[in-house]
Amino acid sequence: MLPSLQLGVPGGAEIVILLLIFGILLVVPLIVSALIYRDANDRNSSHALAWASGSFFGAFLGGFFGGVVVWALYLVVRDEIGPAGP
Repeated sequence: MLPSLQLGVPGGAEIVILLLIFGILLVVPLIVSALIYRDANDRNSSHALAWASGSFFGAFLGGFFGGVVVWALYLVVRDEIGPAGP
C-alpha cells in the first residue's frame, strides 16, 4: 500500500462535522431569540431586546439547558407583558 494513502488530510471530515455542530449550536439560539424579540416587540414590551439577548446568551453560553430555562420563563411571563398584536 502506498504510504501517501495512509496519511490523513488535515482538516478533513472532522472539521466539517465540527463546523456543522457549531453552526447548529449558533443558528438555533439565534432563530429562537429572533422569534422571542419579534413576539415581545409585537406585545409592546420595553424589554424585548433584553429577552432576546438573554435567550441567545442563555442558550449559547449556558448550554442547551440554559436556553430552555430562559425560553420557558418567557413563555410563562409573555402574557403579562401585553396582548399580542392586531
